[in-house]
Amino acid sequence: MNSFQGARAIDILRVITGNLGIPGGELDWSDLPIHTGSSPALSLRDHVSKDLRSRRLSAGDNLLPGTMYTFPQRIVRSIEKGDPYFLRGAYIQGGNLLLTYPNAKKVMNAFKKLEFIVASDLFMTPTTAIADIVFPVSGFLECDGLLTPPYYKIASVQQKVAQVGECRSDYDILKELAKRIGKGEFFWEEITGLLDFMLKPANLTFDEFRKIGTLQGNKLYRQYEKEGFRTPSGKAEIFSSQLEEWGFDPLPIYHEGPETIFSDPELAKEYPLTVVSWKQFNYRHSCFRETASLRRVHPEPTIHIHPETAKKLDITDGDWVFIETRRGRIKQKSVLSADIDPRVVGVDFGWWFPEKGLSEMFEWDKSNINMLTSDEPPFSRELGSPTLRGFLCKVYPADRA
Repeated sequence: MNSFQGARAIDILRVITGNLGIPGGELDWSDLPIHTGSSPALSLRDHVSKDLRSRRLSAGDNLLPGTMYTFPQRIVRSIEKGDPYFLRGAYIQGGNLLLTYPNAKKVMNAFKKLEFIVASDLFMTPTTAIADIVFPVSGFLECDGLLTPPYYKIASVQQKVAQVGECRSDYDILKELAKRIGKGEFFWEEITGLLDFMLKPANLTFDEFRKIGTLQGNKLYRQYEKEGFRTPSGKAEIFSSQLEEWGFDPLPIYHEGPETIFSDPELAKEYPLTVVSWKQFNYRHSCFRETASLRRVHPEPTIHIHPETAKKLDITDGDWVFIETRRGRIKQKSVLSADIDPRVVGVDFGWWFPEKGLSEMFEWDKSNINMLTSDEPPFSRELGSPTLRGFLCKVYPADRA
């Protein structure tokens, strides 16, 4: 719930230490001469009427202006309570929501109430398992594309090298669905038409871009000396006048989360440890647990515990343990580490077990940290994000539970 202001605090440290616009510091980059997904020309956001936009699920949540997404707990609430209206169906594209949405048991119960679910993915997952229809989508080696990561001003070519069975790209699936609901005019017949359009500002076609491979922005050193900063004052604002005008904290302020030793000391008597979580480097979010080479590197979900804490709990290295909160419990394998604070445990994110098969729903709830997280307020005032780390739990040996 402090993610936005935490990021601002880091940025302000760069400002007051003079690490903006210099070699080794935070740099601005020139824009790429392409249309990306955030470009109005490509996203067609101007085609969405004000009336329709005012009826999006998060319209009444008073988030930062320009926020166009709806956060997970709002979707679940809409399904369950009809607030602000009932959702009846879902099209899930490359998302494993039972692993990535907070309070996963509540998510499962909510999605069971939907009248119709369609999912597209490369693999069967716990989320595709509850869908009525699953579209087998093609992988990155099976379709042409233009890669434009959000973190760097670079575009690189992705070239089709194989066709596997009858899998279709996300683009082709959406194009055919659009035709069937009378919106086919917004799509090109072939994806190369889309890619040519994206590259039009660079005066390139996709076939020409294949030979170039990449486009990259230029590093802009001390650009603020020429143009200032993109703020109302033109200066690097530690105190944000824009945030103040919108009704948000103009200076980074820490808000104590729910279920901590400070905000709920009574709860801490039963749940004395604080959960943090991370994503293992060899996986991508909840993806690739079915890939044998990656599972050999990190075959099982692990919880990191300080040796002193483990000794008090009668836990030894390699024991299976339960991690429990008010919402439920999960099972992971202990790793004793002096690198973690004795009051804290570090829990693996995104675990399910493809080898367990569809009949057991891939044991989606056995080690899934979002069985422990809450979808209740308070949320981030600016972004609407829930508390996914820094909450209380207790840990105990699984074989003595």
